[in-house]
Amino acid sequence: MNITHLIVGSPEHGVTEYARLLADHTGGSIAKLGDKLAPGPVHVTFTDHLFGPDPDTAVDAVLEMVAGHPFSVSFHDVPQPEEGQARFERRSLAYQRLAAAADLAVTNSRHEASFFNSPITSLPLPLPTAPDLKGQGPEPGTIGILGFIYPGKGHEDIAEIVSLSDVFTVRALGGYSPGHEDMKLHGVEVTGYLPEERLWEEISKIAIPVCAHRHFSASGSLMRWLAAGRRVLISDSDYAREVAQDHPEQIVLVTDWPTALAAAAEDKSFSEPVRHHHHWGWPEAATAWQDLWIDAFGPWLRGNNPPVLTEQTASVSVVIPYYNDINSLREVIRGIEADGFEGELEIIIADDGSTTAPSMTSHLPITVVRQEDQGFRAATARNLGARAASHEALVFLDGDTVPRPGFLHAVSRWVAADQRSVVVGTRLQDGVEPQWLQDGWFKTDDLRLADETSWRFIISSALATSRTLFNQVGGFDDTMIGYGGEDWELGWRLWNAGAIFVHEPEAVADHLEPEWSQREGSEDEKLAEKNAETIALASRITHPMARPAGVVFDQQDIIVHLPPDTPEPVVTAWLNAGDVHISGPTSRLFRADPRVGPGTGRIRIDLDAALLPPEDLPGRVARVEELGGLGILRHNNRDVGRVRAARISSRTPAIIHTQMHSWERPERLERWLAGW
Repeated sequence: MNITHLIVGSPEHGVTEYARLLADHTGGSIAKLGDKLAPGPVHVTFTDHLFGPDPDTAVDAVLEMVAGHPFSVSFHDVPQPEEGQARFERRSLAYQRLAAAADLAVTNSRHEASFFNSPITSLPLPLPTAPDLKGQGPEPGTIGILGFIYPGKGHEDIAEIVSLSDVFTVRALGGYSPGHEDMKLHGVEVTGYLPEERLWEEISKIAIPVCAHRHFSASGSLMRWLAAGRRVLISDSDYAREVAQDHPEQIVLVTDWPTALAAAAEDKSFSEPVRHHHHWGWPEAATAWQDLWIDAFGPWLRGNNPPVLTEQTASVSVVIPYYNDINSLREVIRGIEADGFEGELEIIIADDGSTTAPSMTSHLPITVVRQEDQGFRAATARNLGARAASHEALVFLDGDTVPRPGFLHAVSRWVAADQRSVVVGTRLQDGVEPQWLQDGWFKTDDLRLADETSWRFIISSALATSRTLFNQVGGFDDTMIGYGGEDWELGWRLWNAGAIFVHEPEAVADHLEPEWSQREGSEDEKLAEKNAETIALASRITHPMARPAGVVFDQQDIIVHLPPDTPEPVVTAWLNAGDVHISGPTSRLFRADPRVGPGTGRIRIDLDAALLPPEDLPGRVARVEELGGLGILRHNNRDVGRVRAARISSRTPAIIHTQMHSWERPERLERWLAGW
C-alpha cells in the first residue's frame, strides 16, 4: 500500500505506539523526520510535543517534510482550554494550521473534532487485545493510574485524597514523561516503564482503575482498562461522556472523587471483569482508516494518478478503421487536417475488406492497409493499422468520428507525459454526449477515480495511448468478430497492465452515424447482437461485473493455492465462494473438475493453512485492488495468506483483516456429504 507513515518519538510514548500499531495493522512503509519520502501519500500521527520544541516549530517540521505529497493527519493531545489561556491559544493556532493544510484530518473523538474549524473525521481509539490473565487478581485497596506521569494527570490529586486513609495505595503504572523526571509524587508507587506482558499483569492487580486527568481527552490508557474488561472511575467531561455511551457498563463518571473512591472500595463487584461485546479493536480501526485513505487518496493507491502535463506533445499516428463509407472518411480526414496539431502526424486507414480500397489525398502522409472481408473485424483492422504506425502516440478514430480542432493536442500531451496513459475523448452524438458516458465521467471525476471496473468507459472511436503500452498488451483481441466489445476488452487488459485512465473533455469529436440503439434493424436483431457481445466479453473479462455467477468458464477470475492435505470440504467451500480456480495438491475427488489443477487468474491467493474462505470473498478481493494490488490476509492477528492482483501499483502489501476459519467438523466424507 502506497502510504508512508511518518513516525517520531520513543516506542514507549502513547502517540508513537498508536502510530506504529496503525502502520502494522494497515500496511505501508515507515519513515522518520529527515528521511527521503517515497512518492505518494503520507500519514502523520501528530502531537506537537513529539515534532518540535514548540507547537509552531512542530507544525513547520511536518509541513516541510510532506511538501509535495498528499497527506493525512491523526491528531492527538488536541488543545483544551483547561491547559491555561496562553498555552491553549499557542497550541490552537498550530493545530488549526496543520488541519487546514491536510488532505484528511482525523481525531479520536467527537469531542476533539469539535475543536477544529476545518473538516474533521472522528475515529475512536481501538481497544487493544488483552491477554488471558487467569490466576491474576486485583490487590484490595490498590488505585491504579496508567500511562506517562506529568503534572495534571491526576496522580497528585488522588494521592492527596487518600493520604489520610490506610485503606488505599496509589500505583502509577508507567514512567515519567520526558522533562518531568524530577516531579515529586508523595504517596504514589511508581513502577517505571513496563514492557507489554508485564504491563497487562500489573493492570490485573489493580482494584480501582482511575483516569483523573484534569483535562481528559482521547486516551490509549483508558482503552487498555476497557480492553481488560475493567470498570474505571473517570473525571466527568465531554470526552468521558462520549466514551460512556459506548461502554456504559464500564465507565463511572466522577465529580466527587472521595465519594467515588469510597463507593468503589465498598462494592466488591467493582473490580470484577466485565464481559463486554464491544468489537472495536485494531482490525476494525485499521479497516476504517483504509476506507478513509481510499476515499482521500484513491488514485495514488490504485496507481491511476494522472501525470503532470507540460506543453510537450508526442508524434501522432491516427489509425482509422474503415469499411465502404468514403464520404464519412473524407469528413474525418478533413477534421484531422483542420486540427491544428503542430507535431509530426500521419494517418493510417485500416480497411476491413471494403469493396473498393479507399483513395484519399491530403497534405498529411496517408497510408492504406487492407485485410480481407471476413465479417466485422474492427479489432483486427485497428491492429493492422497500429502495426503500420511509425509514431509513439496512437490515436484511434472511427471512420465516422470527426475530431474537432485541438483534439490531437489534447490527447497526445497525456501520452507524452506518461506512456501508460489511456485517453478517452469526448464523443458527441448530434452535439450531445450519451448520458451513460456523462454519468461515468461525473462518478469517476473524468476517470481520475477509475478502478478495475472502468474498462466500461474505454471507447475506441475516440481513443489514444502509446504504441509501447498497446504493443505490451498485444493490441485488440483479433479473435473478436462482430460488432462491439473489443474496446472494453482492450480496456480491461490495459487496466490490469497498469494503465492510467484519463477522460479528456477538451478532446471533442462528432459521431456522424446514428447511435447503435437508433440504427436500422428490428429490436430482436439488436438484442441478439448486443447479447452476443456480452457473451463474447464474459469469456474474456473475468471480473464479476462481466460474467454471471455459477457459470464455469475456461478461465476463472481468482486462483487459490491451498496447502497439501487440505480437507475436501475446504476445497469445495472455495469453489463455491465465487469464480475460483484451485491449484496445489488436492484430493482425487476433484479429478474431473476443470476448476481444479494448474491454472492462472487475475487474482492469486496463497494460503499458509487450510482455511475456509471469508464470507465476503469479493469484498476482500476488491479491497486488495483498491489498496494497490498486494495484500496480506490477517485473521485474529495472525497472517494466514497473501493476495496478488494482476494490476500492482503498491510498493508494500496492505493488511486485509478478515475472518477465515479452519474446518473443524468430522473428516469422514460420507458424514459431510450426507450432512450428518
